[in-house]
Amino acid sequence: MDMAIVKDVSLLVNAVGVGNCFLLSFAYLQKKENNAQQPGQILSLLFFVLGIVILNTIFNFTGYSQRLYGFEPLSNALCFAIAPLLYLYVKSYRGVKKRISIWSGHLVHFYVYLLVTVFTLWIPQNTLGAVGQILMDGNVMRLLWNIHFFSYLIIIAIDFRNIDKELWQPPGILVLGVASIWFLNLLFYLHNIWIKPLPILIYLNITLLFSGMTLLLFYQKFGVTENSKSGKRRKKTPNKSVVRNDANDPIMTAIRENKYYRNPKLDIRSLSDELQLPYHDLSVVINQEYGQNFNEFINSFRIEEVVSTLQTSQYHSYTIMGLAQKAGFKSASAFYAAFKKEKGTTPTAFLQRVPA
Repeated sequence: MDMAIVKDVSLLVNAVGVGNCFLLSFAYLQKKENNAQQPGQILSLLFFVLGIVILNTIFNFTGYSQRLYGFEPLSNALCFAIAPLLYLYVKSYRGVKKRISIWSGHLVHFYVYLLVTVFTLWIPQNTLGAVGQILMDGNVMRLLWNIHFFSYLIIIAIDFRNIDKELWQPPGILVLGVASIWFLNLLFYLHNIWIKPLPILIYLNITLLFSGMTLLLFYQKFGVTENSKSGKRRKKTPNKSVVRNDANDPIMTAIRENKYYRNPKLDIRSLSDELQLPYHDLSVVINQEYGQNFNEFINSFRIEEVVSTLQTSQYHSYTIMGLAQKAGFKSASAFYAAFKKEKGTTPTAFLQRVPA
């Protein structure tokens, strides 16, 4: 096979990988989340860093790194964010209450190393700059990074066992993909030291694994929704009355029996804790099985309780808004909007049709 063709194809696929990483980074940055955890920010920074790493390899291969002062040291500094970001992402799947963001203490050492690198590139003659030059030395940086990365992989492996996820869902793809690429990179680095240097084309093809991994994640995020266990894509059901038609579902039964929906501050994280079901699994069930977002899903239970009470003599002890508040609605506007969407009419008009 013509090596020139291999090089060109490798460069092309890596360039696609860079664009894909930056697109995923932007997409997750725009994602709105209403819970304490914000894996969108974590994933946005993680994909941005992976994009820079792939881009740096392309620049090294094509010789542009020599023309871009400081790009390679900055890229190496960004590598220190990969492992803690991956850990924070896996941690977000455990349903912890504590806020998780890009300002986590796990990223402090990364920010410090990045600042030292920037300061060294800006004022290399300073004392701190001299220390930075030592840290930026290739062998020292690689030793520190590999120790740091391996330490995080251990705690990631421990945490990943506790989130009960399939390997081909996003957390599994990221953990296995990044760990495998790190292991190959370490093997090639040791080969360079103890045997002989490898051609840079090898490292260009390692980053192809990053590109392939992010393309798979891109397909999962924008191509199709996550598949059901049977391997078939489920058709979304209509929003109206979908909850009340599935009384045999254990999730529905648990919510009705325990009346979790009566908590006006209920969110998907707290509900997943109550149901002892992983947050993302519950999200998939609500979105795919019932064709609703979380608010629509919970409001269906609330409307169900209000309607059930309106059809009995008990409602005379309450105003309509009193029933709504008892069912978990925080405001009149939210209740009337949800009722109109669910029943196609206002609560007053509905009540007029109820037999006396």
